[in-house]
Amino acid sequence: MTVLLRDVIDIPERVGSDDYVLRLTDSTDDDAHIAATLDAYVLTTSLRENFIDALDLVADAINRHTSRAAYLTGSFGSGKSHFMAVLFALLGNHPAVRTSKFQALTGHYDETLAGKKLLRLTYHLLGAASLEQAILRGYIDQIARLHPDAPLPAVHQTDKLLADAENLRAQLGDEKFLAGLGGNSGGSGDPWGGLIGGGWDLPRYQAALAAGPENPERRELVSALVRSYFGSFTETADYVDLDRGLVVISEHAKELGYDGVVLFLDELVLWLAFSVRDTEFFARESQKITKLVESSGRQRAIPLISFISRQMDLRKWFADAGASGAEQDALDRAFQYQQGRFREIELGDDNLAEVAHARLLKPKDEAAKKILDEAFAGLTRRPDVWEVLRDSLNTDDKHRGASEAEFRLTYPFSPVLVSTLRNLSSVMQRERTALKVMQRMLVDRRDTLTVDDLIPVGDAFDYIVEGSEPIDSHAKNMFGAARDMYHNRLLPALMARHGVSAEQLEQDPDSVPRGFRAQERIAKTLLLAAIAPNVPALRDITASRLAALNHGSIKARIAGGEARVVLGVVREWAQKDVPEISVSDGSDPVIRVQLAEVDYQSVLERIRAEDNSGRRRALLRRMIHRALGVGDAQDDLAGAVTRTVIWRGSRREVDIVFGNVRDAASLPEQAFDARPGTWRVVVDYPFDEDGFNSTDDVNRIDRLLSSGDRNTVVWLPRFFTDAAMENLALLVKLDWLFTGTGDRWTENSDHLPARDREQAFGILKNLQSNTRGAFESLLKQAYGIETPDPKQIAAESLQFDVLTSLSRDFQPQLPPAATLGDAFLGIIDQAFSATYPNHPKFEPSDTEVTARNFETLREYIEQATTHRDGRVPTNPGADRTVVRRIAGPLRVGKATEDHYLFDQTTFDFWATELDKAAHAGDPVTVGALQTHIDSLSPAWGLQPEARDLVISAWALLRKRAWFEAGRAIAAPPLGRLRPNIELRAEELPEQHAWDDARTNAAKLFGYTMPRTYLTGANIADFAAQVREHATKVATTVGHLVDELHQAYLRLDAVTGPDDRLTAAQALHQFTETLARTAGNVAVIDALAGVELPVAPATAGQVASEAARDTTTLRNFKWPLVEVLKAGARDGGEIGDRANVIWKSLQEAVSIPGRSLSDELTAAERKLVQWVVDREPVSSPEPPTPARPSAEPAGEHVRILRSAADLSSLQQEITAALQDSGGKVHVRWWVE
Repeated sequence: MTVLLRDVIDIPERVGSDDYVLRLTDSTDDDAHIAATLDAYVLTTSLRENFIDALDLVADAINRHTSRAAYLTGSFGSGKSHFMAVLFALLGNHPAVRTSKFQALTGHYDETLAGKKLLRLTYHLLGAASLEQAILRGYIDQIARLHPDAPLPAVHQTDKLLADAENLRAQLGDEKFLAGLGGNSGGSGDPWGGLIGGGWDLPRYQAALAAGPENPERRELVSALVRSYFGSFTETADYVDLDRGLVVISEHAKELGYDGVVLFLDELVLWLAFSVRDTEFFARESQKITKLVESSGRQRAIPLISFISRQMDLRKWFADAGASGAEQDALDRAFQYQQGRFREIELGDDNLAEVAHARLLKPKDEAAKKILDEAFAGLTRRPDVWEVLRDSLNTDDKHRGASEAEFRLTYPFSPVLVSTLRNLSSVMQRERTALKVMQRMLVDRRDTLTVDDLIPVGDAFDYIVEGSEPIDSHAKNMFGAARDMYHNRLLPALMARHGVSAEQLEQDPDSVPRGFRAQERIAKTLLLAAIAPNVPALRDITASRLAALNHGSIKARIAGGEARVVLGVVREWAQKDVPEISVSDGSDPVIRVQLAEVDYQSVLERIRAEDNSGRRRALLRRMIHRALGVGDAQDDLAGAVTRTVIWRGSRREVDIVFGNVRDAASLPEQAFDARPGTWRVVVDYPFDEDGFNSTDDVNRIDRLLSSGDRNTVVWLPRFFTDAAMENLALLVKLDWLFTGTGDRWTENSDHLPARDREQAFGILKNLQSNTRGAFESLLKQAYGIETPDPKQIAAESLQFDVLTSLSRDFQPQLPPAATLGDAFLGIIDQAFSATYPNHPKFEPSDTEVTARNFETLREYIEQATTHRDGRVPTNPGADRTVVRRIAGPLRVGKATEDHYLFDQTTFDFWATELDKAAHAGDPVTVGALQTHIDSLSPAWGLQPEARDLVISAWALLRKRAWFEAGRAIAAPPLGRLRPNIELRAEELPEQHAWDDARTNAAKLFGYTMPRTYLTGANIADFAAQVREHATKVATTVGHLVDELHQAYLRLDAVTGPDDRLTAAQALHQFTETLARTAGNVAVIDALAGVELPVAPATAGQVASEAARDTTTLRNFKWPLVEVLKAGARDGGEIGDRANVIWKSLQEAVSIPGRSLSDELTAAERKLVQWVVDREPVSSPEPPTPARPSAEPAGEHVRILRSAADLSSLQQEITAALQDSGGKVHVRWWVE
């Protein structure tokens, strides 16, 4: 049974105008009001601590005889005025405060302030002309009520009053004037009548007139004048400055018997904040606040203690209200100086839950409490809802969210609703505090609200925005804009969607559909977020949070689907009715509303001519291209755009052509022809010129089918309705407006004021984004992947298939897809699957199998063919993944968990097929095998790399070698196998011969075979490489042998069994024979069993250095050897050196394993030095006539040590030329 909330808590039938609204001055003006205030007050633990702080502040001021001040800080509606009213009663030791509720506080009062008489004065600052007027006038008024017989304090400027009195005395004469001045001293209606003590005579009058402003006699005179002649003086007179005035009232209060003066200044800071735009006034008045604690004149008679209410984070509130940065800085500076001089007593927002529970939501009895507890326990604890309801989002140091216990205190109001009300109450009149709004919401629902109903946040809109008059002009404008958007935009859209009339809403609101109310709350919550974007719960609001804030209102078919419902509703508004709503990207996007009254429609009106059929087609083409994944790619000459797709792990190309199918001028017949190995998709527009429809397109397709078979799919969309075409026209205009450098926008918005232009830009950009989003969804309907909306898609076009294939072997089906791009890929998958049904399914199918991947598997195949059981381990990681991915689907071997197997069994399919091809022709060529693979039916459609891998695997299994133009070659890279390459059967050597041959090839020729496996291809390649190297070595070593033979003769060297000449001769003979060896196995066997006079490594050194050594031997200075030979027979030191050089020359030439070139060059240097030392050049003699040379013909050696030696050398050469009549050869070098 449903229980109404009114049955378990007290809900009044109507709201009292003064409920939960307290004005400080009114609540303390008599005992009855004070008692009522104390009785209604909810004293929480934190408030108790606040009162203790306040009492201590007063006690400290009294004890130290110094003025003190404190800010009472808290948000609007936090109870600052109520706090001051209770403190007023406490400091006055009012009888009504002596109750158990306040026992701790009265005890503290007795301990710290007992016996102290405090003058307590209350002030409401809003409306005051100056701080002097507010404080000093308030003092006079309250003293007049408290002490009607007290003299008037000297807080006015009285010089003008006394001057007026003198003028009046002159008119009336002394006698009459003085008589009137002292008469009626006991009049009962004059509060100041009892002030006049005795009559006034002329001497006393003149003495008082001449006295100083604060002289008692002058004060009595002023009082008498006010009573007798100038009764309006206190209303019109100017006040002394605040500093002096505060001293005067402290002295005046002391004369009345007080120990201290306590000023309760309500709304002082807010009063200043509202005046901040009046810079002169603000600067003057804000500086006066410091005077409350500091006196620049004489010392105050008794302390003044001031309590000033201040809105928490006033700067933030002020910023939200639209103040400029300069105004906010001015506010900061005004209070910065007082920051260290004023204590702060912070009334936290956490009190509101307890206060609301005690004053508004308290159960009637224990049974009622149990019912409410059970209802609260039944509330969802789903995190995405619960955390929002607890106001636990966007938390920081100042905003922590509510506990479950605090939530229970405010139920059926969620903490997030309470927080929203508290924050938004900051811009409302004080009559609309959070507590007051909560009461109104309960009263209005008194007859329908059950204990199970959680009040939605959206319901607060009517209480905050509708009919409210904010205290700030900026907030007023925002409220007005929100009301306008709701009533003129959102509400009509809601009524149209749900079929609700204005009369129904007004006269029978209970009949309105539940869905209308739910979406109404969403709209109102969005507007609240726009009004107060810095409220934590409303900041960066999302669809899921909108649903949670209005929990219980939104219904979805699937649990947890409320956010999707909300997002759909908001997107529809943004796309159609309210462009001021923007929705970001993502699964749970941020939703924002821009509140502004800007004439953006006038900009659209200016550009209405920019919409035409050509631009519509161009825009639609761009959108479809982007949707299909080709972006802004350029068409080829045939009007096609190519997209590369990865199908079953292989790279494929698809051509996309856009045009009007029915129109041969738009799409000639060749536009439907696909390139070999590709598919083509022809996409039509979802509209046509007047007089044409989908039937005309279908007729053209029928004609194309009769003219031949093509690998082409025609995507024929459903047609747009007029409403959809209007959206397209709008999008065309907006797209044109915001395309280019910005000149179009500037030219078409220059009629708007600058501020409006900026807002209009944002709104229209948002409209463009929303319209594009809506249109993208509409395209999905047109092209068949979403259910068509009859308002947007023409019914007559639904009778035709969206997809048609021009290939009779393939009938496409529109796949289920979320996007056009996904649908396109699904269509292409069907098309290639129909064309190549046997193509391997490499997984994942959308990741390409690269040439490097195929090469990796070929390496494992090569390894496996050299093992007896065809089984090799796979490397963990990338290799193992690649092998598993390719081997099975391609049927090339088998991959286990950690091994790869390749043999006749695991390659049986391809082995059988390629054996057939090999038997069909001789020689076996790559081209023949490729053709056979391509012609298999059902078709495989292998890409070149995959097809070449199959051929390479067959070659390895069948021990075939690669030959091109009669020469063995290494296996070419996959994907580059040339058709003319032959695959020849190859005999294989023994494994040990293969291993030895590769070792000896490395030592003799420096050649290392990159592929070491014993395969036919490797054998052929290796043998061919060895022959090439042997030919080169035979040539270079042959030249070396010739030079060595001559050197041996010149040096009288004798050949030995293992000297250099013998080794070179043997190596020369072996390489010549090896180069001429025909069989590949014979080459390998010969190389493996080579026997030379020296070790293979030594022979390899002879071969590698042969060319250099040959050059060194040819260039050696052999003529000097004859001189050396003769000198070696001489005795003495010269002969000994000659013998050493002679021996070094013989060893350099004959001993292998040593560098012939290096050692021969070093010996040559020693030889030259020896010759120089043996035959020094004499000093040049004077020139003599030319005569026959005395020296015999032959070679001559001359050593030049300086330029002076050139002269004698020139004479010798000249004489030799004359004597011989022939040629003289000159050789020279620098040592």
